[in-house]
Amino acid sequence: MVAESVVLVHGLWLDGTEFKWLDWRLRQDGYRVLTFHYPTVRRGLEENAEALWEFLELRFGPGMKRVAAGSVHLVCHSLGGLVALRMLERHPDAPIGRMVALGTPFQGSLSAQRLARWAGGAWLLGRSLFGALDGQRELRVPEGRQVGVLSGTLPLGLSHLIWGLPAPNDGVVAVAETHLPGAVHATLPVMHVGLVFSRRAAHWVKHFLLTGETAW
Repeated sequence: MVAESVVLVHGLWLDGTEFKWLDWRLRQDGYRVLTFHYPTVRRGLEENAEALWEFLELRFGPGMKRVAAGSVHLVCHSLGGLVALRMLERHPDAPIGRMVALGTPFQGSLSAQRLARWAGGAWLLGRSLFGALDGQRELRVPEGRQVGVLSGTLPLGLSHLIWGLPAPNDGVVAVAETHLPGAVHATLPVMHVGLVFSRRAAHWVKHFLLTGETAW
């Protein structure tokens, strides 16, 4: 059993309750699990990234000095991966271990960009679009970090039906949109939200947290 912590970071329009099963599976392996809640629409990427750092400092001490280096990991879904990556960019000395991103559109989200053009679409996305889902920033794994990216390939979702996302995709995010230079990549035949419910995805997450390598 491990004596490490995992901080879960949810995606757009969600609040972390969708992590229930992944939370339970991580606890079964001995992880201490915390969930970072943040306003995905009302605040932008920079504010939410800094709020994540403040959350970590609150739980693990200023500068996270109450924890051993590498004993706190990040597991993120969708937009949450962009928030976490930006936090690591802003705080390069943060003693974070490994990071997992599930269905995170590091290259920008075609679904979000097209939704923003619809009446009311920009309001629904709020400040999450700019600097994050718009794909205007060139991203890569920060030096010295280990990031694993797991993408879905089951195209079930309104984004796929309405906008015809390029294949393969998970119904919301195309696999190509999840590419992050320097990361370990893998795919799984599940839909976007299924990445947080799938038993196989949980296995992959735990394997990467332990080894820094893909489970398949």
